[in-house]
Amino acid sequence: MTPAQDMHTDKGKILRLKDDGSIPADNPFLARLDVRPEIFASGVRNPQGLFVDPTTGTIWENEHGPRGGDEINILLSGHNYGWPTITYGKNYNGTIITNETAREGMDQPLVYWTPSIAPSGMTVYTGDKFPGWRGNVFVGALAGHHLRRVVFENGKAVHQEELLHHLHQRIRDVRQGPDGFLYVLTDIARLLRLEPAR
Repeated sequence: MTPAQDMHTDKGKILRLKDDGSIPADNPFLARLDVRPEIFASGVRNPQGLFVDPTTGTIWENEHGPRGGDEINILLSGHNYGWPTITYGKNYNGTIITNETAREGMDQPLVYWTPSIAPSGMTVYTGDKFPGWRGNVFVGALAGHHLRRVVFENGKAVHQEELLHHLHQRIRDVRQGPDGFLYVLTDIARLLRLEPAR
């Protein structure tokens, strides 16, 4: 069994702990002796961005696929996100990891990218400076050299836009500031503030 599907190890898992390091009483596998009690979700490959929407409590996660198959997921208690049993990516040398992209009991990504954009930090915009972007997901792209805006309707991605690609820089992180503007960090330590066009 591969580590991401082996419930005796924390590899390939999302863990949920309290601030003091103890295990929450409502963790999904707490009553099972064959599963590590800190595990919240399983079957993830290489998480890069994790964001809890303050308005809904929704936990958003993005992760690197291998050669293709980068993902955005909404993490749910006890769910399995499939790696490496199901994936839209291939090995770096082009060989097949699996022919399966879906299996019962394993969640599909909300979005996947093939070829990879190499996602990094992410946020969901909740501010008032960009009313048309409220509820949109923003993801940094390392390989793609841009900030990706993803528009969701009824849980499905309906539109994507590449921002800042003219800079030709790897986007390391994106955050919403307390002032409602978006702040973007590049790989060459440039901190950018995005403001509405005048």
